[in-house]
Amino acid sequence: MVTTLTLRPRWLKLTLTALMAMVVVACGSGATAIDPSALAGTWVGENIVMTVTDSGAQLEMPCAHGDIAGALAQNPFSVGGTFGREFGPAVDDHPALYTGRVVGATMTLDIRLTDTNESVGSFTLTRGTPGRLVKCV
Repeated sequence: MVTTLTLRPRWLKLTLTALMAMVVVACGSGATAIDPSALAGTWVGENIVMTVTDSGAQLEMPCAHGDIAGALAQNPFSVGGTFGREFGPAVDDHPALYTGRVVGATMTLDIRLTDTNESVGSFTLTRGTPGRLVKCV
């Protein structure tokens, strides 16, 4: 009987540990693989236009631009690229991380400069809506 009492807490601890490990493995990162062409097209938000292709994306903002170097092949996504601020003829380019999620025809997008850890901003974009963007000169 003493053996049963000392083994029971150990058995329970091992069982709970195994269950927690299975949950972590089953949940993974939460990202779902998608066909990159599913997001292809023009996405528009306030002061931002993003053109998505099968192999990446290009962003235009009033005084900046960005390039996403890889396909948006997961939802949510996290893809590297570059982001540049435009000052007349000069451009200040930085490596950047683009993260976001798509739900229906709405995309949330966060841009962070990886060399300075500066957040460029968070944006909400809609696919297929007309947009107007005035570039800096």
